[in-house]
Amino acid sequence: MSITDWDNEYARLARAASQMRTSGLVSRSGDVQSLQQGLQRLEQQLSDYNLPQTEAQRRRRLIQHLRSQQPSGGYEPPQPTDAPVSQVTLAMQRQDDLIDDLAIGVGRLRNQTSAIGEEARMHVTLLGDMENNLDAAQDSLQEETRRAMRLREDSSVWRLQLIVAGLFILLVFLILMGLTP
Repeated sequence: MSITDWDNEYARLARAASQMRTSGLVSRSGDVQSLQQGLQRLEQQLSDYNLPQTEAQRRRRLIQHLRSQQPSGGYEPPQPTDAPVSQVTLAMQRQDDLIDDLAIGVGRLRNQTSAIGEEARMHVTLLGDMENNLDAAQDSLQEETRRAMRLREDSSVWRLQLIVAGLFILLVFLILMGLTP
């Protein structure tokens, strides 16, 4: 389960708890038990993620807050049903749903922002490495160019020395030929 799935599951449980609170009637004790199990599962899954300590504490506080708002699991007397109250209740439910959707969206944006930040840092690191590698390659290329120039100079001197040695041998040979009768 990813952290986004965790956020979605938390939003779903928060919505269910909100609906139980606003309706005033818990249809089944299984609903409350299911909500409690879901919250317990979310809390256990927090340790599976590699979250910073502050983020893990924030998420635990969210779970605790949701637990403290749970209905007790019985019948709560409904409030007098007149049109303005039911409209207010519906408006509150819509607002709760919108807030849950916003929370999911903000969580996703936060995750995307973190991913973009990590990727940007990685790109900066790679660019720094590329710059260092380019500098090293340029230095190496300049050194090889200097070495090639020295080798070229050494080759031309070696050829001249070979020619001088050849001419010296020829001179000695001619002198020896001229001295013999």
